[in-house]
Parts: sequence; structure tokens; C-alpha cells
Amino acid sequence: MVTRNLMTSMRPFWLLGVGALAALLILALIWLIAYLVHRRTAIVISEIVREKVVFPVLMLAMAFGLFTLVMTAIDYGGGRFFDLKVAALKSLLRIPQVGQRQWTVDVPAGTADQEIVVKIPAGELNSIQLEADQLLTISWNRPVSQAESDEDLAELRSDEPFGWVRGPEPSGPLAGQLQSIFVTNETKSPARVSIDIDQQIVVPEARIIVYTALGLVLFVMFYVALQLFFPKIAAVALTTGKEAVNQPLYYLTMTAGCFLLLLFIFTPYFTFGEDVKVYKDAGLQLIMILAIIVALWTASVSVAEEIEGRTALTVLSKPISRQQFVLGKYLGIVSPVALMFILLGTLFLICISYKVMYDARESSNAYVVWQDCHLEVIRMVPGLVLAFMETVVLAAISVAISTRLSMLANLTICTAIYVVGHLLPLLVQSGVGEFAIVQFMGQLFATILPVLEHFNIYGAVAAGKDVPLSYLGWVGVYTLVYVTIAMLLALALFDDRDLA
Repeated sequence: MVTRNLMTSMRPFWLLGVGALAALLILALIWLIAYLVHRRTAIVISEIVREKVVFPVLMLAMAFGLFTLVMTAIDYGGGRFFDLKVAALKSLLRIPQVGQRQWTVDVPAGTADQEIVVKIPAGELNSIQLEADQLLTISWNRPVSQAESDEDLAELRSDEPFGWVRGPEPSGPLAGQLQSIFVTNETKSPARVSIDIDQQIVVPEARIIVYTALGLVLFVMFYVALQLFFPKIAAVALTTGKEAVNQPLYYLTMTAGCFLLLLFIFTPYFTFGEDVKVYKDAGLQLIMILAIIVALWTASVSVAEEIEGRTALTVLSKPISRQQFVLGKYLGIVSPVALMFILLGTLFLICISYKVMYDARESSNAYVVWQDCHLEVIRMVPGLVLAFMETVVLAAISVAISTRLSMLANLTICTAIYVVGHLLPLLVQSGVGEFAIVQFMGQLFATILPVLEHFNIYGAVAAGKDVPLSYLGWVGVYTLVYVTIAMLLALALFDDRDLA
């Protein structure tokens, strides 16, 4: 039973492994093209791949790729898992052809069996809605006159549109392949039919292959572009990131994070079937707090202590400006934080997937399938992205403070900003009515300090809802604006700092 639950919970990560393999092949192809066309770019790619921030991510991708190859070889040629793999790969190729379609068709009066070609493969029709301004008879895949049963026919009335939505166990002619729609108009007036089709791939979970491959390629190419176009900033950033990863604190937080994420799986929360939601919130908060600790500590060590110890003066004696020094330090602080989110976040998602099966076994629920694990995993990814954005904002503030103040002051101020930033909505709401001074202070703090509650998805986790991509986009813009302001402040504070 334990082995079966583990294998079921790992099925979503077979798809992730396919994406990792695709990304590695794309990166190898990019390197080969660069080697043939522009040798310097190929050398930069080889150097970036060996960096301590990038190399662990590629090793993780190779591990998932190897897992995918092994699982494919073990299950080759038999079993439902093999059918899933084939369907997932076919769905991957069908992604560009699916989506929503809307169009209208005119049907002359007295027309019998006018054909409307749609060509939708079996299992891809998610929903269909037809509206008409006259009484019409429609059939699926064969003319109305050749319909074999009432299930193959439907009537369209001007005041009653026809709609069909795929359910958990679809049946009927629309559940399979839909090649054509035949329309018969027996009235004396021409009719207009409006058709609205939502077509989805058979295995929607296969989209994670594209997202994984795209994310991994962009992650590596970001550092390649940084090295090619901003070599001085890249030199400072990569050196700072390497020093941060080599710190004992980094290994300590990574070890503690792995241990606690695994421990939380088997911790009883006594929530009457809601243990997965509590685990997701606890694990997300754990990763974010550990990442914030690393970011604040690294900022203090890399900026404040280097300034106090005159190391910054030595670096700036080389052809590196103060602006390049500060920007490089910030990117070097964000890099190990990103690495931590990728490594701990991947373990966290695996643990969430297993937690779903573990709780199902504990509650004797035999109806949990791997799609349920995948759904919980996908719902958690926006939370990790938002937590990373929050850490990025606090890291920018920490860099600005570190240009003038010591480590202790930096940690104290950033901790206060973290607490107040999460309490700002409460402070503003509590200022309604007679508490005018509280409302004023809340609005003042909300204007100056980051509103960190924007990065909190506890409500979505508790309600079991998806975080809209539009929300991620707006929070990303907010993060970019606040980081820009913090970096401008850091540059202004550091520009006239006496380093001697």
C-alpha cells in the first residue's frame, strides 16, 4: 500500500521529468549552435553551467530526467501508467490546436442536414453551446435523417440554447470524437446558429512539461545574458552567490528545511480532513522564513561587513562602479535565495503530492487518483512564486539598509518591516471611525512600507482555490516597482558613502 501510494503520488513528477529532459536538450542544442556560430557564447554557457547557483538546478533536472527514463523503461508496453504516458505526450503535441472557438453559421430555410465541420478528437471537447433564432434539429457525426437514437439528436429553440459540459464520467456521442454537426431547418425562415466550443487536451496536466522546460531554460539563459551583456555586475553577483552558498548557515537552513518538510507530513493536525491545507500553509511559511533569514544574513555579510572591513574599497579600486557593485550584490543575494526556493520548493511539492495519498490512506479514501495530487501541487506553485517575490522585496530593503547600518541594525529593521508589513491591512481597517490617528499611521506605513499581505495566499489555500495568473502579474509589477525604489535608495545611500 505504501509503495502504491508513493508511485501514484510521483506520477505528476514524471511529467516534470519530461519537461526537465526537454530543457536539457534545448540547452545542449543552444550550446551546440553557439559553439558553431559564436564561440565566446558557448564558453560563457559552459562557465555558467558550472556555477554553484546554476549547477545544483541542472543536477536536479537531470535527476528528474533520469527518474522519467527509469519509470518509462519499467512500465514500457503495459499498464494504465503507460497509457497515461502516451496520452500525455500526444496531448503535448495538441496544445497549439486547442482553445476556445466561436463562430456563426447561416442555415437557409428548408435546409436538411447542413454539415458544420468541427474535427475534434475524442476526449478533447470540454464544453459546447449552440444558440439559434429558429427551431432547428441538430445531430452529431451523422445526418439527422440517419440518426440511430434520440441521444444523437437535439432540438435548438430560440429561447432555449443547447449546452453540454464534460463531467467526471462523460457519456454519449459528445464524449467521443466530434467530426461534424448536422443542422436541419424545417421552418420557412433562414436561421443563424451561434457555436461556442471549448476544446482542451485530453491530459491537461501535460502543460507542466512546457512550463518546466521554459522555466529551466530561462533560468540558465538569464545568467548567460547577464554574463554577456553586464560582465562586471555578473562577476560581483556570481562571487556573492558562491560565497553565500558556501556559508554554513546556508547548509544549516537547507538541512533544517528538508527535515521539517518531511516531518510535517506525518504530524497530525486534527483538522478533520483538512491536513493537506494546513501542511501546505506550514511548509510555505517555513520555506519563506528560511529564505528570508538567508537573504538578510547574506546582505549583512556581503554589504555591511565588506564596507566596514574595507573589502568593498578593494573591489571598487578595480574598474567597477558603485552602481555595478550594489546591483551585483543584490543579484548575488537573490541567486542563493532562488536556489533555495527551487530545491526546497521541489521537495515541498513532492511532499504535498505524497501527503494527499497519505491522508487518503489514513481516512480509508480509495477514490483519490494522481490527478488529485497534481491539482494540489499546481495550486501551490503560485504560493511559492509569491513567497519568492516577498523575499526579493525584503532582500532589496536589506541591501539598502546595509549600505549604511551594521548587521544587527539591518536584521532588527527588516524584522520590524516584516511584522508591520503583514499587519498593515489590519492597521488600516482598525482605523475606521473614531481611530483616526491609527488610520493615518496605517495609511502612512502602507505608502512607505511594502504591504506584504499581497504575497500571502492563505485564503486561497484554505478555500482550495486557484490563484489567478492576473493576480500574480499585478503582484509581480508591485514587486518590480518596490525593488526598483529600494535599489535607487541603496544607490543613493552608497554613492556618497566614505569607504576609507
